[in-house]
Amino acid sequence: MSEKAKLSIPAPPEGFVWAQDYETADGRIILGIASRLGITYHTYRKWRMRGDTPPTVRIGKRVAARIEWVEQFNAKREKEALDAFNAAVEDIEYSMRPAESRLAA
Repeated sequence: MSEKAKLSIPAPPEGFVWAQDYETADGRIILGIASRLGITYHTYRKWRMRGDTPPTVRIGKRVAARIEWVEQFNAKREKEALDAFNAAVEDIEYSMRPAESRLAA
C-alpha cells in the first residue's frame, strides 16, 4: 500500500459529525467531535468512557453526534468555567483585607 493511500471514511448523515476529523470527497477537512471540543481523539475516548462528552450515537461501527449537541455541550462547559471563575474572584475579593494605614510613630 502506498503512503498516499487513505482508508475512505464515508460522510456521516446530514447534521452529524464523526468523533474523528475526516476528509470529504472534494478534499475538505471536516472537524470531528474531538476537534470541536479542542481535545485529541485519544482524550475524547477517555472522556467518553467517563461519560464527560456530548450525547453520541453509533452509526455502523462509528461514533457520531449531532453538531447541535456538540455546540450545546461546549456552551455548557464554557458557562460552568465562567461561573467557577466568577465565584473564585468573588471569594478572593471578599477575603481581601483593606490596606492598613501607616501611622507615623
